[in-house]
Amino acid sequence: MELAAKAHLQKRAFIKSILDLGLHGPLAALCVSHDDEGYLRMRKASHLIGILGLNEMVEAVTGCQLHESKHAEQLGQAVIQYMDLKCQQLSERLGLKIVLEQTPAESTALRFAKLDLRTYPDVARKYIKGSFDTGEIYYTNSTHLNYKLVQDPIDKVTREGVLHPMIKAGAITHVWMGEHKPDPKALASFVIKTFRHSENAQVAFSPEFTICNECNHIERGLSDSCSRCGSADVDGITRVTGYFTRTSSWNAGKRGELRDRARGPVKAPA
Repeated sequence: MELAAKAHLQKRAFIKSILDLGLHGPLAALCVSHDDEGYLRMRKASHLIGILGLNEMVEAVTGCQLHESKHAEQLGQAVIQYMDLKCQQLSERLGLKIVLEQTPAESTALRFAKLDLRTYPDVARKYIKGSFDTGEIYYTNSTHLNYKLVQDPIDKVTREGVLHPMIKAGAITHVWMGEHKPDPKALASFVIKTFRHSENAQVAFSPEFTICNECNHIERGLSDSCSRCGSADVDGITRVTGYFTRTSSWNAGKRGELRDRARGPVKAPA
C-alpha cells in the first residue's frame, strides 16, 4: 500500500506538470475555467487502491474460502478493515484522499494467477480458480465470494455487503441471472430488502444474451447457435466487471469466470 501511495504521488506530480502548461498543454480542456479553478480540481481528487483475490488469500491462511467458515469470513473482514485504516493513515500523512476500491481487474485477475503459477506452481495450483487444462484461470475479483457458490441472492448481497462500507471508492455485488427473466415485483422487493437490511452499496442484476451475427436475432441466455436461423456464428453478451460487452472479446481468465458463475432467478425475498 505504501508503494501504491508512492505511485499516486508520482502520477499526481506528472499530471500537475501538464496542467501547469494551461491552455497550451495536452490537457487544455481540463484547464478551462469560469472561476479560480479549472475543470479538474486536483484537491478533490481521490486516489484508489484496488483489491484482488481476498477469497484466495483467506483460503491460503485458513484452509477455507470466505463462504466456508466463520473464521475465514472474519479474517477477510479484518484484512479489509486494516487496509481501510491504512488508507486513512496514508491520507493524513501525505495530504491526499486515498481510499479502497473494488478494482475492475478485467486482466489483472488472470495476470496475477499466471504470475503466481509461474513463480509458485505447487502452492498456486491449490487456490487459483478456473481450468488449468484450457488456461482459463483467475483469482476471484476484489472481495467477491466464489463465483461457483450456489446460494440465495439475498444472502449473497448481505454477506458481501458487510465489507462495502470500508471500500469507499465503490463496491458492487453481482446477481447472475443467466437466461431467467425476473418478475418486476420480485426485483423491487429484492432491492427494498437489500436497502433496508444490508450494508450493500450496489447490486447489479446481470442477465445473459446471445446475438446472431447472421440475422441479428437476440435471445436470452448463452447459446451455441441461433434459434431463429440456426447459424453457429453467434456471440454472447453479458456483464464483465461493471459493463456489458461481447464475450468473444474477453480474455481467458474472464471466460473461465463466466463458465463458473452460478446463475439463478431472482425471487421475492421472504
